[in-house]
Amino acid sequence: MKTCTSCGAESYRVESRFCLKCGATLPAFGAEPGKNICTNADCEFHRTNFIYPDDAKFCDVCGSPTAYVGK
Repeated sequence: MKTCTSCGAESYRVESRFCLKCGATLPAFGAEPGKNICTNADCEFHRTNFIYPDDAKFCDVCGSPTAYVGK
């Protein structure tokens, strides 16, 4: 079982790649948590890979959701 680093929900399978509750990307089993970045490819903060705090769910510049990506 994995725990979502974005919302804290628990997945039901080790193979899960996305959170059932918020849709965030889940870390690979046994991997370190990734970094929380903007999902909008047109946003300047996505292009610079600006890392948001763990509890941020949206980009404060463009309003797009944030998601975790692997390190």
